[in-house]
Amino acid sequence: MNAADKAKEFAIAKHATQKYGEHPYSYHLAQVSQVLSEFGYAGDEAIAAAGWLHDVLEDTPTTYEMLVSEFGKETADIVFAVTSEPGENRVDRFRKTAPKIQSNKKALIVKFADRIANIEASIQSNPKLYKMYVKEFPLFKQLLYNPQDIELMPMWNRLENPNK
Repeated sequence: MNAADKAKEFAIAKHATQKYGEHPYSYHLAQVSQVLSEFGYAGDEAIAAAGWLHDVLEDTPTTYEMLVSEFGKETADIVFAVTSEPGENRVDRFRKTAPKIQSNKKALIVKFADRIANIEASIQSNPKLYKMYVKEFPLFKQLLYNPQDIELMPMWNRLENPNK
């Protein structure tokens, strides 16, 4: 079994009864995985696995050490980087988390895929949530955008133009 398939099974088991809106949580994880595939990252085992695992540290009793043991340090480091730091609100948590994401290129890729999946799902089923993502976008871009990183421009373009 490859790393992504192993991560998929692990994440689905860990998120068990959690929901993503009206869907099982695996719906969101599959969307993130699909976005990573669309941008050509499915072949990178650490990125593909982290796409499935990106919320396990934040939303389940899974520990960093468990991820290292099961998936290796690279994948665990990506998941750790995208895991929100404690804070008083979403803005505070993101400000504290952004330096971790910024310091790990693969974490940036997973975070962008997660945000794309969240925005596109909210456009379809939760306009209030979509408005929140639109409101957050200037800070998201301020803290994570790097105009020299040409490789990530297609993902930025999709984040900036989610309806296209």
